Order: sequence, then structure tokens, then C-alpha cells
Amino acid sequence: MKHLIIFILVTTYFRPHEACVKNRVLLHNELGPGRLLEFHCYSLYNDLGVKNLTFNATPYVIEFHDDVIVLTIWDCLLRQGANLEYFYKVEVYKAGHRIIPKCGQIRVWTAKLDGIYFSRDLDTPPVLALHWNS
Repeated sequence: MKHLIIFILVTTYFRPHEACVKNRVLLHNELGPGRLLEFHCYSLYNDLGVKNLTFNATPYVIEFHDDVIVLTIWDCLLRQGANLEYFYKVEVYKAGHRIIPKCGQIRVWTAKLDGIYFSRDLDTPPVLALHWNS
């Protein structure tokens, strides 16, 4: 019985990672020509460093699996403006409270001059979710 419990725990942890499509966070820059979006994204185990995204460039994609033990959270500090005076720290992804991780989740964040837009899939237009801090 003890071995059965260990077997179930091991297969529950490793199996979703093998068959599970990675979750994705997409960052878009729609600020306007010549305007950069600076971002610094990180989770508990990953720090992607500071990066820049040019206007209408291919979206930056963060791919990952949900952690089974620790709640998976990704935060991004988004900055824009001539002196990067407009900013917002966004929780771009937070896993649900589940023992079995979710697979194939998509979060789309789009930076525009009037604020930061959000959508949970690629087929739905993003809606204004946050206004820039200054």
C-alpha cells in the first residue's frame, strides 16, 4: 500500500509535464511607432531580466508548466514613455489552487498608450484592464 501511494504521487507529478501543453503569457507592444515597451518578468524560480519590445514586434512569449507544489505566479513590471515614467507591475499569470496543474492556459497582455489590455485567449480582443501609473 505504501508503494502504491508513492507510485500515485510520482505519476501525478511527472505525468502532466509530459502530456501537458505549456501555459503561455504573451506580451504585445501597441504603444505606437518608435515607442519601446520595457518589461521585467519573473516567477519564483525564473527571472527573465529586463527586456525591450518594439512597436508591433512579434509578441514576447513566456512558456512554462504550472508547479504542482508551489502556486505558479508570474509578475511583469511594464514600463514605457520617453523616460520610462509610465509603469505598472502586473500579475500576468496566477495558477488556480489545484493539485493537478492546468495545461495550455493563455494570457495576452497588450500595452497601449491609454493602458494595459488583457485577454485569456487569442480569439478574443483584449479589453482595457489597467491604467498606467506615473
